[in-house]
Amino acid sequence: MKKKIIVPIVAAVFLLGNAAGILAASQYQTVKAYLFPALKVELNGQTAEPVKALNYDGTLYLPAKSLLSYFGLNEAFEYDKSNNTLKMGGPRYLNLHQRYAPHMYQIVINGNWHPSVVTETRQMYSNSYMGIDFSLETSKDTTLEAYAKEALKDQFNYLKTDNARAIQLDGADALLYDYTMSDSVGRLVIVRNGDEFVTLAFFVDKTRYTAADMKEFDKILDTFNIQ
Repeated sequence: MKKKIIVPIVAAVFLLGNAAGILAASQYQTVKAYLFPALKVELNGQTAEPVKALNYDGTLYLPAKSLLSYFGLNEAFEYDKSNNTLKMGGPRYLNLHQRYAPHMYQIVINGNWHPSVVTETRQMYSNSYMGIDFSLETSKDTTLEAYAKEALKDQFNYLKTDNARAIQLDGADALLYDYTMSDSVGRLVIVRNGDEFVTLAFFVDKTRYTAADMKEFDKILDTFNIQ
C-alpha cells in the first residue's frame, strides 16, 4: 500500500534559493524534506502557481520572497546576520501629481497593503479589511469649504459625516470628517494647496472595526508631505 504524505495547512516561510547565507551565519543541521516543485498557493482568493515548497516534519515551508513578489506585496527582503533576524516588507510611498503642476503629494502606508487603483492622480491600497483612497484634483478659484461641500454632495454623497474639524497637514489647511456608511466606517480629510485639493479617505470594514484602527490613519496623516 502506498504511503500517503499528509501536508497540514501551516503558515511558515523558507528562503528557497536564499538559504545559504543564513545557514552560514547560524547553527544548522541536515534534514530530509520533500520538495513540491509546482504547488498552487491561494491567498485571499488569488492564486499563484507554480510555487516551489518544502514539506519537512509535517510543516509546509513556502518561498517567502516569491510570494511577496507575486501577490504585489512590498518585496524588501533582508537577513540581519548580527541578530539572526529576517526582515520582510516595509513601508510604501504613495505619490500623486498633476502633469506640469509644481507640487507632488506623498503619504507612507503599510507595505503589505495591495493596490486596487494606481494612477498619477489617484491611488487606492488596502488589506483584507482596511485601506486608503488617496486622490488629487484641481479646482480654480474655490475655497476649501466650498470644495468640501461639493465633494460631499457629489463623489462622497454615500457617506454620513460628522461636523468638520479644521486641521493642518504640512502647512496646508484641511478639513477632517468622521464618517459611516452601510458596510464601513472611517475618516475623510480634504487638503487645499492653492488650486489643488488632496483627498484622503480611510476606510475600515464595520464588522471588524475597533477604535484602535484609527491609529493607522493617524500614522498616515503624520507622513503627509508636499514636495
